[in-house]
Amino acid sequence: MKKPLLPFLGIIFILSSCYNSEIDRDETTTMYQAINKGDTAILKIKLTDKEFYGQYEVNYHGAYKDSGGVTGIIKGDTLKGTYRFQHYGIEKWHTAPIALLKKDDQLIMGEGSLEIYMNIPYFKKHIPINYKNPKFVFEKMR
Repeated sequence: MKKPLLPFLGIIFILSSCYNSEIDRDETTTMYQAINKGDTAILKIKLTDKEFYGQYEVNYHGAYKDSGGVTGIIKGDTLKGTYRFQHYGIEKWHTAPIALLKKDDQLIMGEGSLEIYMNIPYFKKHIPINYKNPKFVFEKMR
């Protein structure tokens, strides 16, 4: 009974190694930092060809912070998604849309008009997102 199990486990190990190395080739983790009037934001994301996900934290003058996860899709040079976060010290989770414009080694945070559907906020589809006066311009950390 042990002999048929050993080749089976070997095949599982080889397949899982191939799967993990395929994931590593398709994704890269990138860290960005932005500072605006004493507020500091750190964005650590993994990018694929079509999606992104990671962690986003905003520290407001060192007094308190928001932190949580970001997920979304990539279309050309635009990253659009959802930021699900907690205010520091409070258990309730909040959700907000996020839009970033990729320009060289920067990510520019956009602002837009919001709508809420089924208690989930999102950017209105027919109103463009404004990247001209961003709250944060993220610089790639090296």
